[in-house]
Amino acid sequence: MEDFEDMVLEIRQGVERRGLRLMEAVFPGQPAVVLQYETTSVDEILDLAQHAFAPFLSLTVSRLDPSELIETWHPDDDAKPEPPPQLLNQWQERSGQIDGVFLQWIASGAVFLYHAVPSWKQELEEIQESWSEEQDAQSTNLYRASRIRITHLAEQLERDPQYRGGTTHTRVSIGKTFLEPLLQSNEGGYITTLILREASRLVRDNAQAEYSKLMGRIDELARELRASLPWQEIHTVRDRTAVARKFLTEQSNGYAPSTAMTNELRRLAEQSR
Repeated sequence: MEDFEDMVLEIRQGVERRGLRLMEAVFPGQPAVVLQYETTSVDEILDLAQHAFAPFLSLTVSRLDPSELIETWHPDDDAKPEPPPQLLNQWQERSGQIDGVFLQWIASGAVFLYHAVPSWKQELEEIQESWSEEQDAQSTNLYRASRIRITHLAEQLERDPQYRGGTTHTRVSIGKTFLEPLLQSNEGGYITTLILREASRLVRDNAQAEYSKLMGRIDELARELRASLPWQEIHTVRDRTAVARKFLTEQSNGYAPSTAMTNELRRLAEQSR
């Protein structure tokens, strides 16, 4: 069974027995040589440092602190839940126990590091990693389900004749009214915004495709409009513009035309013979 308290005592006694010195120090950068306690004994490490004439060694002993672990639990993500009970219980049971021993020194211009980590800490890390993977999977599934629902409702809204025929400004209010009875109690304003944004994109893309086809027949459409009964019954520019707009909306599967295209069709209809 691992006893890291005995290991620390063994290191301190071995350092004193060899006439080495322990000093607190910071070693910037990555060590050039890394040795692990699973494959190298404390005596072998201290003999190596002694034979390399290390001026001093720096010993760091870390202990598990549950309060610190809880405080730093996903600090950058407020949406993350609390640590799982299994992990919290393990932290409390191991509170104050040594979870890492690090011995460093300099020899021949290189930094050497000897480190020891108890197996139980690795087990805790595996529990945390497994839990994080499960949470990520759940988040991914929730995100996919949310995107599917947003797309579904946006497509429903885009097919609504009143929404298709509205302007950029009126579609927002039309869309909110349309969605109100369809949204669930836990779907707030943010979801509504995403649905409206997606529906607006669909309308814009589909309308552009429809009117691209109609532009190729603009002269033919102008003659059809001029021959229509509603056109022949009105004479003012305002009324003809309204008739032209309605005509284009019908020709494009309900998508409202731009002002520029409406005016162009009206102008061509007035000139056609």
